[in-house]
Amino acid sequence: MKVLKQIPGPVYFFIAAQALGMLTAPMVIFVGGFIGVQIAPTPALATLPVAALVIGTALASMPAAFIMQRIGRRQGFIYATLVAILGSILAIFSIRHELFWGVCLSIVLLGMHLAFVQQFRFAALEFVTAELASITASIIMIGGLFAAWFGPEIALWGKDLLEVDYSGSFVLLALCHMILLLLLSVMAFADVQENFSKTEGRPLSQLLKTPAIAAAIASAAVAYAVMSLIMTATPVSMSEIQNFALQDTKTVLQSHIMAMFLPSLFAPFLLKYIRTHTLLFLGLLAMVLAITMAILDQSYWGYWFALVFLGVGWNFLFVGGTGLLAQSYAPSERFRIQGVNELMVFGTQAIASIAAGSIVFGFGWFALNLVSVPMLLVALFFIGRWYFSSRSATTS
Repeated sequence: MKVLKQIPGPVYFFIAAQALGMLTAPMVIFVGGFIGVQIAPTPALATLPVAALVIGTALASMPAAFIMQRIGRRQGFIYATLVAILGSILAIFSIRHELFWGVCLSIVLLGMHLAFVQQFRFAALEFVTAELASITASIIMIGGLFAAWFGPEIALWGKDLLEVDYSGSFVLLALCHMILLLLLSVMAFADVQENFSKTEGRPLSQLLKTPAIAAAIASAAVAYAVMSLIMTATPVSMSEIQNFALQDTKTVLQSHIMAMFLPSLFAPFLLKYIRTHTLLFLGLLAMVLAITMAILDQSYWGYWFALVFLGVGWNFLFVGGTGLLAQSYAPSERFRIQGVNELMVFGTQAIASIAAGSIVFGFGWFALNLVSVPMLLVALFFIGRWYFSSRSATTS
């Protein structure tokens, strides 16, 4: 409890903002594949609407950081939320008229908004010291618990709201974004424009060679890539290939997304007893367990345990990576390195999401999970290099 008392009050508003902003992701992940199956020109493109979400996030990841630097956090978040509302309206129109590429474009716009939503954690970190960075990042992600549960629920509530399946889901999503607009208008933000240092800091090439920064980026990027590859293919694999009921698929996805954010409730206490490198190694271990379970068992519980381990692994790698990154740059370097970090994270996630449909339809669920193994080895290399270099620096 002492740790939580050190967190400034304005930080807690970001939990609500994160909850409303992140609703898009679980909702689109849940229904995107089903919409794709209904109107895509070929089954291999069925998961493209989900991939479009990640593509939009990747495209806007670096611009989001620099827009925040230029016009401030509040204005950047407000403009991005207006784009999300526009995206929802376009989705409603495109679904009603069975315009597959219109659906993809609308979800790209929603993904662009998510790139700004990802900046909530960095905006919150501007209120705290570097020592509280990992704990603060974890606290903000608690908002994802709300999104994890209500995202798929909104999709189902809106499924039959209008005459065309799932078009009503985006009506409800637009209403949630309107509530987010009201919240953003009253929230407190650090004045990043005044606080931004005039000095340039280290060159970007030098920053990326820093073992801690490389490990932080690799941890978050691999966490998102592996999670996205397996999660994007899960609804199609379960409902379209294995013929599980829609309710079963929804429960597995909700459990997965809950597992992505539930550890954040315990992270402030967990991080009192373990170091960042331990959290990262535990994240890799959870990912290995997820892949093992997915390969060995394609029953309902096999999917459930695999996706839960996948969510926990994502949380540990992402929280650990975010906290490590925040401790590794000077204030004058933050927007550049944050932008590069987001580009790497969501660029790899976009590639994984696009590939998921082709791999699961062309080669199967087994092959899809095997593809994840080399990515985990890359993360292990960079985390290990940082760990041993930091130990050497401490002993010397």
